[in-house]
Amino acid sequence: MTFHTIIERPHNTLRALIGAAAALLAFSAAAGPITINFDTLPDGSALPNNSAVDVQYLANGVTISGGMTVTPIATSDDCAGGCGSLVQGQILENWNSAGARARTMTISFTDPVSDISFVFVPFGQMGDKISVQAFVADTQVFQAATGTQRASASDLSYLFAVDADGVTSLRLSGYGTWVFGLDNLKFTVDDPPLWGSDAGGNKAVVPEPGSLVLAGLALAALGLSRRRTL
Repeated sequence: MTFHTIIERPHNTLRALIGAAAALLAFSAAAGPITINFDTLPDGSALPNNSAVDVQYLANGVTISGGMTVTPIATSDDCAGGCGSLVQGQILENWNSAGARARTMTISFTDPVSDISFVFVPFGQMGDKISVQAFVADTQVFQAATGTQRASASDLSYLFAVDADGVTSLRLSGYGTWVFGLDNLKFTVDDPPLWGSDAGGNKAVVPEPGSLVLAGLALAALGLSRRRTL
């Protein structure tokens, strides 16, 4: 075995460890925001026009209750004058096929989420007075009225952001029986902490396996690097 081979082996191992760490980081970063456009289902197939929406997006960790339906904006009476530049295809509205309008729409998340936003579409003056509440379990952590934020009188839609983290449900409450709609629901699923107990039996956060692997690879790479310099 030559001196060059002795030096080269740690070098190759170091490169392999760095490559593995980079791959793990890329994989963890790949879990980005989720957007539900109410045009397609999680498997890529089309969501039929005028469908009642409840558990179709369970694969995305979302359940919708309150008797909501999707309406093509091209055939919606409410969008006869145009729903705005931020919506396309279908929008989720607070009415059902029988013509009944629900006052409350609840969006539940299987896992806590953050960075929530959606395109809001008010119809009529009272459509601008929808209350948006965010909850972590049973605790309310956010509340705001949609308000009048449209860009112009002819552009109904605007982006509404929820300033709260770890949200498990959203509740949109209407004013009377006025119709409102939303599109492009966007959110990021929070990384779940792993819970364990410390020596005293107290609940404590345990690092995720991926974090432990990355830390181990970093220490191994550092050790090999120090060996090469000795």
